[in-house]
Amino acid sequence: MKAIEFTTTKQGNSKDKVRVQLIIDFDYKAMLANDIAKLKSLSFDDAKKICQSKNLTFTDQDLQDAMYGQTYGRKGLIVGMEQSLSDNNPDTTNSLYTNHPTLKTIKVSVKTNEPYITGIIVREDILVKDANPTPYKAVNSGIIVQIKNCIKKAMQLETEKLKTYKLDDLSQFERTALV
Repeated sequence: MKAIEFTTTKQGNSKDKVRVQLIIDFDYKAMLANDIAKLKSLSFDDAKKICQSKNLTFTDQDLQDAMYGQTYGRKGLIVGMEQSLSDNNPDTTNSLYTNHPTLKTIKVSVKTNEPYITGIIVREDILVKDANPTPYKAVNSGIIVQIKNCIKKAMQLETEKLKTYKLDDLSQFERTALV
């Protein structure tokens, strides 16, 4: 497995400068297939116990939808992953990026032309903490999202280790073997 290390500034509420180590030679489809198998091996009752242990209040239909839902806003984890595995997920973000012309692991935002990289997170160290982070806003996710997040965390899905970073400086990649 090929791991790379780089520095960048995080996006979002806190603009910390971080050193990141990512594995960039991963098989996304294999990761999806493994996660689907893991989720399908989870019984309804075990999934219910996991979510109840986190004090979530939900119906059996909510749990069913969180795993196998087909309708907009209630798409199940397994349904979304199976769609991605077959390159048929209407919610994919792939159209938001193009491939970098010379650096094969870098993608470029179609909207902003800014470079990004995705990989399996190995470690992230804060080099310089943001002195003035934007306060976090309270988020009231719907019950389907809460159930999905609870199950993803409990099942330690491989695809949850994938992280995307905006890159400040491409020259640190041009010196490596990413071409």
